[in-house]
Amino acid sequence: MKKLEYYRISQGHEKFETSDTIDEVIVVGHCLLNPLARLKGAKPATPVDPKGANVIQLPCPESMYLGMRRREITKDQLDHPSYRRFCRKIFTPLADMLEDLAANGIKLRIIGVPKSPSCGVCITSVGGEPGKGTEFHHSHAPGPGVFMEEIIKELERRNVKFEIEDAHQ
Repeated sequence: MKKLEYYRISQGHEKFETSDTIDEVIVVGHCLLNPLARLKGAKPATPVDPKGANVIQLPCPESMYLGMRRREITKDQLDHPSYRRFCRKIFTPLADMLEDLAANGIKLRIIGVPKSPSCGVCITSVGGEPGKGTEFHHSHAPGPGVFMEEIIKELERRNVKFEIEDAHQ
């Protein structure tokens, strides 16, 4: 995987370099454009400035599956057949579009959400003991979240070339 190239702008947002020709599409995790979808109380992800880029926003599987008033959760807790099936279902229409774009020579760059149990690419949250508790304990581990694993598997199954990494923190 090739690491994506970006540069910082003074407000601390990320911006992607683009050209006048449409030869690349940036596919971003939902909360990188819409921080309201994040878990209440979670530190906001570094936003992405899509100005000038061709952007496709992924759906937020956690808010769609668990709702906006969900509690903190980890990859271990989401890693079950029902949630994976849901992730595949919501990604399939986008996979069709991305496959078609790639077949027409468009470069695909996927930007995930670091530490997300669903949309992390290089690092995700793990742990979280079952049962009632007053505190939630978890840690971070290398590897993608559940939704990103399903995206990677589907695009690889279709032989779609893409670059992927987490957004900078």
